Amino acid sequence: MRGDPKLDALRLDKGFSVDRRSFLHSAALSAIALSAPVVARSAKTTASQKILVLGGTNFLGPAIVEAALSGGHEVTLFNRGVTRPQLFPGTEKLRGDRRNGVHGLSALGRGRTWDAVIDVWPADTSMVEASAKLLAERAEYYFFVSSIAVYRSFARPWVDESAELRLRESGYGGEKARAERIVSTLYPERHGVARCPSIFGPRDPGSSLHYWLRNFYRNDEVLAPGAGDDPVQFVDVRDVARWIVDSAVQKRAGIYNTAAPPIRFADFLNMSRIATESDAKLVWVPKDFLYSQDVEAFTQLPMWIPVNEDPGFFQISAKLAHDEGFETRPPQRTLTAAWRWYQSAFFDDTIFPHNGWGMSNEMQVQLLSSWHDTQKRGD
Repeated sequence: MRGDPKLDALRLDKGFSVDRRSFLHSAALSAIALSAPVVARSAKTTASQKILVLGGTNFLGPAIVEAALSGGHEVTLFNRGVTRPQLFPGTEKLRGDRRNGVHGLSALGRGRTWDAVIDVWPADTSMVEASAKLLAERAEYYFFVSSIAVYRSFARPWVDESAELRLRESGYGGEKARAERIVSTLYPERHGVARCPSIFGPRDPGSSLHYWLRNFYRNDEVLAPGAGDDPVQFVDVRDVARWIVDSAVQKRAGIYNTAAPPIRFADFLNMSRIATESDAKLVWVPKDFLYSQDVEAFTQLPMWIPVNEDPGFFQISAKLAHDEGFETRPPQRTLTAAWRWYQSAFFDDTIFPHNGWGMSNEMQVQLLSSWHDTQKRGD
């Protein structure tokens, strides 16, 4: 394990920056339908539920709201009204700022009750604690969206929900781990948690997948790191959203890793090439050469981590969730949907590195030239 920056990157890559948010156009794109849904197997409860969504306007949040509305549920949104407030015009919206503690939650304190609460984002333990306490007597169930960043180590593959957590550590993973613990204390046997890996799909405000797709779209050659056998793991935002809503409706208790099965990095890149309808050539460059050129895995080459360095980071076990009916669509569909979103929502002149992700096109060209020269010399 090479340190906390990789874990914090799970947060930073999802667009929690003013620069990335300024690239998003929302009103006309709020209901993009890019592929047929995967139907969850669980159907114990079909009655309409009253669901309160804390957040709901950035990336995973809108997918959750859409899944809940399509299921016929009554949705209330609570947020600041800053990020894309025009989304879901027919849905009840309560305004407040969770950063102001209990005072910022006053709109929730008027005797209202809900069947379920879905807490989409906060990585600040105090924010989760304030809302969870306020709603403990007025909500039957609380679902908290967490992250695989809560795990202390990825030194072994197939990390499951029983693995040791970062409860005493600072940073994103520690905040998420402590927030989970607070929710479980306030809502024993009536709470759910999703520990998510990288999430992709429509409305993704991050730069990591965007880097690869734009690379294929613009270039004749694409630098491919390693030998192609390193794993990569992600999940479609719509599949996570569907699982969360189904959990809220069924009052499914427990903690679940919500990840799709890992795929080879070579397959990930080939699927990205297909998604962009590119005929770019992949040039595989060994990791030793890349490291000799001071190239950083994961940040300059997003989503790539040599398996011998962190074998568990992209090989998370999601058996518990899959046993409970969690289903994921083929990764090709996720990448194709993400590319359509990027084309519709991002400026054409996005330059990498962006928000610290990816490498410049000039750097890639220089590295490829150096690698080709090395091959010619037979080094």
